[in-house]
Amino acid sequence: PRAAISGTLDGNGRWLGGIFDKDSFVETLEGWARTVVTGRAKLGGIPVGIVAVETQTVMQIIPADPGQLDSHERVVPQAGQVWFPDSATKTAQAILDFNREELPLFILANWRGFSGGQRDLFEGILQAGSTIVENLRTYKQPIFVYIPMMGELRGGAWVVVDSQINSDHIEMYADRTAKGNVLEPEGMIEIKFRSRELLECMGRLDQQLITQKAKLQEAKSNRDLAAFESLQQQIKSREKQLLPVYTQIATKFAELHDTSLRMAAKGVIREVLDWRNSRAVFYQRLHRRIGEQSLINSVRDAAGDHLSHASAMNLLKEWYLNSDIANGREDAWLDDEAFFKWKNNPAHYENKLKELRVQKVLLQLTNIGDSALDLQALPQGLAALLSNLEPSGRGKLTDELRKVLG
Repeated sequence: PRAAISGTLDGNGRWLGGIFDKDSFVETLEGWARTVVTGRAKLGGIPVGIVAVETQTVMQIIPADPGQLDSHERVVPQAGQVWFPDSATKTAQAILDFNREELPLFILANWRGFSGGQRDLFEGILQAGSTIVENLRTYKQPIFVYIPMMGELRGGAWVVVDSQINSDHIEMYADRTAKGNVLEPEGMIEIKFRSRELLECMGRLDQQLITQKAKLQEAKSNRDLAAFESLQQQIKSREKQLLPVYTQIATKFAELHDTSLRMAAKGVIREVLDWRNSRAVFYQRLHRRIGEQSLINSVRDAAGDHLSHASAMNLLKEWYLNSDIANGREDAWLDDEAFFKWKNNPAHYENKLKELRVQKVLLQLTNIGDSALDLQALPQGLAALLSNLEPSGRGKLTDELRKVLG
């Protein structure tokens, strides 16, 4: 995973770049729970937090307990692409830290699920998994979940990083060669394509079975017991011969539902990426989302806490599409260059923000007017407000209030 993050040298000494800037990756919590790699890096100079997956088996060393003379050091192998109690806790802690640092988050998701042994349950694997969900739910910066080249996301790991946990901030992407589903193909066909369904499929498609079953019905109607039993044995033998082949076909059919193109068609990921273009795509998208987030924060600050993230985004989109730059074109929202041209000139939206602030104060004053006791305290509140202002600001506000009061 470190090569995918920050790049590496090939056998000829030639540099192969990763997703993030060269020599910018600094790993954190390095010696603990080594099945997960966490750290900070830069993408086009923008600082980000990273959570990635170790694909190789690592050895967890549990030291001897000095309080017990008969204890000794233990070495426990931990498989790659699996969340164990320690690595799940490490993931949750890293996400919490990155959120406090207000860093955009990249998750290179290549997990096959959580470890499910009884010891893992006692050590809190479920609690650690739920903490990951909670920390993602409360994350306030852009999150990019990317299933990398030849990677797969399955089982409980898919559920934990699903974009619906925090749809305002999480976007999911997958490489063209990636796979993802809750169940693996072998498990899927045990539920959706059992032996009974496979035998029915053989009976519809295999010409030899169709002929034998027709002869079986004929022998049954003629009451030819010897022929009937012989044909039954032939049919069972043919079905036994075909069952492994049909099982392979069913497994391949289930695998076709796990491809990244199928995930995009079902709407569970935003876009299918090629590895060679992923760095450029992520930089453009990160730059755009940071710009959108700063404006959304301004809108919500002006309008008050009652305005949701999605409502602020819709308001922003409406302002932009109605501007002279967009001219009402719906596809203009996808034009990053035009968006930043609009964003970088506050004159395009400053009056709109001012209107939102007026509406917010009007709502607060209306709420005060609904209570007679609050209304009685209003003059004292205004006096306190005026006393805390600078003389120039106090005079300006007093003049404005005189105009309103007539």
